[in-house]
Amino acid sequence: MQDRRVFERFNIEIPVKFHSLNSDVKGTGKMINVSAGGGGMVVTTKYLLPSTPLEIQLLIPDNKDPLTATGKVIWLKAIEPTLFLAGVEFDKVDFMGIARALRLHK
Repeated sequence: MQDRRVFERFNIEIPVKFHSLNSDVKGTGKMINVSAGGGGMVVTTKYLLPSTPLEIQLLIPDNKDPLTATGKVIWLKAIEPTLFLAGVEFDKVDFMGIARALRLHK
């Protein structure tokens, strides 16, 4: 199967906080991979429907403010009964913020 991604994806673990922009759903998790276009986010206990708009704060451990991004859930996969992996597509890209996150890439 051909990879249709425009931007290269990097494996990384960054804690996140998120909340839905159209409901009161909020939670925490971690971003497990990231690119300029989106990322894979492990979410605990929160079931997020595809197309759910989100505000996400990436808690980058560089002693600066969190990187805030908006986007939407593209897909959701159950890993365990109360553990989910969500694919998130960013609306607006903060390339400097993504660069901060990628400095942690090994």
